[in-house]
Amino acid sequence: MIRKQNFTFIIFLCIFTLGKAQVDPNTLLSVSSLSTSDIVATTNASEGSLVFDSDKKKLYQFDGTNWKEVLTSPTTISPKTASYTLVETDNYSVITFNSTTDVTLTVPTGLSVGFNVSVYQVGSGSVTITGTGGVTLKNRLLRFKTAGLDAGAGIVCTSTDIFHITGDLKK
Repeated sequence: MIRKQNFTFIIFLCIFTLGKAQVDPNTLLSVSSLSTSDIVATTNASEGSLVFDSDKKKLYQFDGTNWKEVLTSPTTISPKTASYTLVETDNYSVITFNSTTDVTLTVPTGLSVGFNVSVYQVGSGSVTITGTGGVTLKNRLLRFKTAGLDAGAGIVCTSTDIFHITGDLKK
C-alpha cells in the first residue's frame, strides 16, 4: 500500500512537472510587423533580421542585401477556368487551367524577385503567358503558349519585372 505521505508527494510532483511543461509566453520569439513599404524603406537591418509583412501576411529574413521570404506554408493548387492575372499571393503556387477555350495568364509589374509559379494546361484550351506595362518575359525560343493538353510551364521573376518562362511551350 502507498502511504498517504508518499501519495501526496507523488501528486505534488505530477502537478509541479505539468506546470513546468507549459510555455512561458515571455520566452516566445517576437517578430516586428511592418507594411511592405516600411520594409522596403528599412536601411539599418542586419543580416538575419526577421520581419512579418503585414500586407502580404508573410515572414521575411534579411540576407544582408535583400529581404527574402521565409517559406511557411506548403504549395497550393489553384484551379482556374478563365483568363487570370497573377498576384503576389500566388507565389509558390501551382496554377491549373481547365478550359475548353484558349486563356491568357497575365504577369503584372511589381511581383517580388524570386516569385515562382508553375502553370499547367489541364483542359483543351491553351494558356498564353503575357506581361503588362514594364514586364519583360524571356524564353530562349520566344515561346509563351502551352503546347497542348497536360503541358506545363514555370514562371520565375529573376530581376525586377523580368520573368523567365520555361516548359512545354510553343509559338
